[in-house]
Amino acid sequence: MKTYLLSWLGFCLKERGGAIKHHNITLNHLRTFVVVARHGSFNRAADELSRSQPAVTLAIKQLEGYIGLKLFERTTRKVTPTTAGDKFTPIAERLLREFDMAIYDVTATAQCRSGHVSMSVLPSVATRLLPKIISEFTKKYPDISIHLSDSNAQGVQRSVERSEVDFGIGSLWHPNSKLEFTPLLEDKFEFVCHRDHPLARKALPVSWSQLQGLSFLGTGLTHALTKQCYIGNPKFEFSTTTTLFAMLRANLGVTVLPSLAIPRDDDLVSLPMVDPVETREICVIFRQDWTLSPAASAMMEELTEHLPELAQQLELTVKSG
Repeated sequence: MKTYLLSWLGFCLKERGGAIKHHNITLNHLRTFVVVARHGSFNRAADELSRSQPAVTLAIKQLEGYIGLKLFERTTRKVTPTTAGDKFTPIAERLLREFDMAIYDVTATAQCRSGHVSMSVLPSVATRLLPKIISEFTKKYPDISIHLSDSNAQGVQRSVERSEVDFGIGSLWHPNSKLEFTPLLEDKFEFVCHRDHPLARKALPVSWSQLQGLSFLGTGLTHALTKQCYIGNPKFEFSTTTTLFAMLRANLGVTVLPSLAIPRDDDLVSLPMVDPVETREICVIFRQDWTLSPAASAMMEELTEHLPELAQQLELTVKSG
């Protein structure tokens, strides 16, 4: 936009041979000029702009005074652009059009008529919580695009640290003073095994001490357990839950998982872990120096609205704050 105006101001400088007070020129001056040029009349321009005819005349006089050139020839019947006015008309129209489009785009974003939300979440959150929330969100905001990546707790936190996403939903991987962890949910760790496993047939709560000597299947979800001493070094360890579930179905061993991460599978059985009950806290993760976009804020509002109902269905604890 500036290029068009500077080009025309350069023309005016040649014509006038002096400095132009272009910093005094406002959008009101430009809009008034364009409407007068289109109608060829101060009165009709005043009607369109919902202003008085003297106010329109004053705006044109101010503009001409700042430039130092006449922009219109006035007669009792008609107002016609001068040579300078003719040159300036398409430039002023372009400036106003680009300004109006810029304001429209910003307003559309602020009102969530357009925009983008990016988030990194735990796989269990992506599959168990977000389908309902995203479905309701897109009904309200159909023109907002969503980018969702799922990762383990480490990956979620790193995505937020690197400002790759608006926010994350995951567990604390390691403390970081630049991040804010807002507690969202809490679920319990449960014992998971094949339905043919002896403990599955007993269908009783499992204590941590009973894990000793069992073929344990480890994942990133088990690294932070306070009762790690009962597990020792896992016989098998897998980087993804997809592989873990396949091994559990093959009755290769047992594991413990947060309840939200346990798949619905007829071949697998989950039992409560006791002595003691161990929980996992799921948080919304923000950068402290990050301001959420209107679209991301709208997603957070949707999450807050539907979370209690979903938590009740999944037997999760909603955390205060």
